[in-house]
Amino acid sequence: MQVLFRHEFFAPTGYGNSAREIAFAMEDMGVDLKLEPIGGRYDFLSAEVSARLQSLVKRPLKDRCVLLTEQPMPRQEDAGKFVKTVSCVMWETTKVPHAMAAPCNRSDAMVLPNTLNQQAFRHGGVHVPIYLAPYGVNPSLYHPDGPKERFGEPDDVFVFLSVFGWSERKGPDVLIEAFAREFSPQEPVVLILKTHGLNANEFPHELYQKVLNDHRISGDLRIRLIVEAMPPEKVAAMYRGADCFVLPTRAEGVGLPILESMACQTPVMATGWGGHSDFFNPNSGYPIPYQLKPASRLWWTDLYGPDQLWAEPDAGALQVLMRRAVTQRSELLQKGENARKTAVEWNWGRTARAFVSALEEVVGEALV
Repeated sequence: MQVLFRHEFFAPTGYGNSAREIAFAMEDMGVDLKLEPIGGRYDFLSAEVSARLQSLVKRPLKDRCVLLTEQPMPRQEDAGKFVKTVSCVMWETTKVPHAMAAPCNRSDAMVLPNTLNQQAFRHGGVHVPIYLAPYGVNPSLYHPDGPKERFGEPDDVFVFLSVFGWSERKGPDVLIEAFAREFSPQEPVVLILKTHGLNANEFPHELYQKVLNDHRISGDLRIRLIVEAMPPEKVAAMYRGADCFVLPTRAEGVGLPILESMACQTPVMATGWGGHSDFFNPNSGYPIPYQLKPASRLWWTDLYGPDQLWAEPDAGALQVLMRRAVTQRSELLQKGENARKTAVEWNWGRTARAFVSALEEVVGEALV
């Protein structure tokens, strides 16, 4: 039986990265796989990766097929077209909104990346079978050896790096406030924000300026915005070039940049709650203290609301941790080494095997 995988394969985001890696790993297992891209297409991938994706897109659709889709429900034109429909959408707070739960219940099953997601979908009213497939990292791409991208900063400057799509959910306000208040302009410390807006080729500068205004922070040359779409190879070089990765996120479905940084042996500082809690702990990084509070509506969607909870990271505690990272270098390096050891065990091969096992149980026959 063929698997039609519908996802954002050509996006320079965590969604796009995970979709590509899962697809390639399933094909490597021998799954008869066809891809159906959705979302925007961006020209950032290597010729080799693009060619492999295109070959999977061009495969003919077979009569007997199971649909694996990022979308929470099959399209109207999909009715009766597939043997089974399985959703692999994800969520970040303690409860999915009704607008997501209802469509999910029209699928035959779901494959989710961790128990946080499982609890959120159950809490939101999803009752179809749920299977877990922990997401991973490519340790042969994200590793400590190789080029380092420091954006021109000399080795004696401490580089904090954060990678995220611009949203209140990612905590940029907490991060910028903590950095600006803890480090004086005379100190050799910079904060690099690799970010983008709702689309990967745009950035909401007005929202960045609002954070500065809200916290009475003037334009700070030590805070650098990087908004270009990058191939995974350059992202890996960016992780390697940083002295510490930091993300005071309020909610993560998985937290792939955290895991990718860990695989590059870059120490991580992140909120102590979220989907990344499965692989991130005090042994491999610096958990930021938090309190669970009602979620806020976001600038680009009304799916988040006060009936859901997410983490509110402690900005003062983050200041203390950032200072500690700068001054306690031996501890910092040890956490980086521990992080790499953990990350290499979280690979996409394991993810693909879990996906295939779930799909086989749903359809009742072997796929490989």
